[in-house]
This record gives sequence, structure tokens and C-alpha cells, in this order.
Amino acid sequence: LCLASVFYTCLNRGVGKLWLGAGKIFCVNQLLAFLETVHAALGLSRSSPGTSFAQWFGKSNVLLGILYFIPELQNTAVTATLLLVWSTGEIFRYYYYLLNIVFMGQVPKQLTLIRYNMFIPLYPLGMLCELYLMYTSQPYLEERKLHSLELPNTLNFAFNYSSFIKYLIKVYPLVWLPMYLHMFKQRSSKMKKLKAA
Repeated sequence: LCLASVFYTCLNRGVGKLWLGAGKIFCVNQLLAFLETVHAALGLSRSSPGTSFAQWFGKSNVLLGILYFIPELQNTAVTATLLLVWSTGEIFRYYYYLLNIVFMGQVPKQLTLIRYNMFIPLYPLGMLCELYLMYTSQPYLEERKLHSLELPNTLNFAFNYSSFIKYLIKVYPLVWLPMYLHMFKQRSSKMKKLKAA
């Protein structure tokens, strides 16, 4: 649904209407995606709760923390690319999970190959788009003081979201790389099983 909304909007209305055609669908899906972290924490899936949360937080930060609140960034080629990358990756991942359940682990070889190889170009491209949007959001975050809490207040606590994003930009590649390498380990394990079958 997400991928279809991006394609339909870009092809029929243009990138200038991207957020209008696809933004809400992505936001709802991203909120629901938190269930992956919950399922991992409850032991209902084999995923790591920490890795699942890190991926969810990264996407949510860009989508719900930045794009949702900054209209100037919603209808850009970078945002369109990011939404296409995210939705393309999710299609193969969720379709793989579905068939894994339905066919009790007997997923077609072609889908397994796609599932465990598509991340190679998509993950870095998505990360670069996320970084670009975080970087270009800085003037808007600073000017509008989005998601920031200034002193004095009843909590006696200050938080500057713009500064948080500046810090996140610096550490993002350091957090991203171990997750990317972890995906290569998963890929290697899966490819060995495919060759043995």
C-alpha cells in the first residue's frame, strides 16, 4: 500500500503532492511498525528488541519527528526516494515473513534471494536520504523550536531537538554500520542454507 501510494502520487500528481498522497499512510504504518519491537520483546518473534527498536526509532525520527512537521521537506525528490526505498524493502521483507508462516518455512528460493539481497543497495540509500533530511531540517527545527522544551518549566528540564538531531547526524553512521553488517551476517547464513538445500 505504501509503495503503491508513492508510485501513484508521483506518476499522477507529481512529487509536489507526495505527502498529500502518501504521507498519512506511511505515518500510520510506522506507528503500527512499533508492534515489531513489542513482539520481539515479548518473544513472539525471533528479532532482537534492541535492533528492532533502533530501526523503528530511526525511521520514526525522520518520518514522524521531521517530515510530518516540516512541510518544506515533504514534497522533495529525496523524500520520494526515501519513501520508495523504505516501502520497497518492506514489501519483500513482509511478503517473505508471510510466506514463511503460510508455507511453514518453505519460502520460494527466488523470494529468499531477493529478500536477503535487496537490502544491499536499499539500506545505504535510505540512510543517506535520512541523513540528508535530518541535515536540511536544521534551520526549520531551530527557527520553530520543534519538539524542544525550554527552561523554565514545571519539569525543570530542557531538551533541544535541533541539537539532538545534530548529534544524531554525527553518530548515525556509527549506529547504522553495525546494523548493516549484522544484515550481511544474516544474509550469509541464509545463503549457506539455500546452497545446501
